[in-house]
Amino acid sequence: MTTESKTAAWLLGLVAVVAIFLTFSLEDSRAESTIPGDLPGKTAVVADNQLRKLGFANIMYMSDIGGSAVVRPEWTVISVEGAGQTVGLDAWITVKVR
Repeated sequence: MTTESKTAAWLLGLVAVVAIFLTFSLEDSRAESTIPGDLPGKTAVVADNQLRKLGFANIMYMSDIGGSAVVRPEWTVISVEGAGQTVGLDAWITVKVR
């Protein structure tokens, strides 16, 4: 094997190691976003749209008198658990509505 081919093989191996390292380190990173604090007072539909645009998919609506609620145009957001916190996009977001 010539010196040039040894150098090329060594560089190719180095590139492969770096690519593998970057692949695994990027897969371990978890997408995150901050739960907005300005949702109380908005309609549940507006809040739902805002949360989904940020990338949140697990959104649970709770009635202020207890029990789960369905997103309806007439519901108004009272509070959002964890507002202002940065969490993973796979986290459950609980929105209390009335």
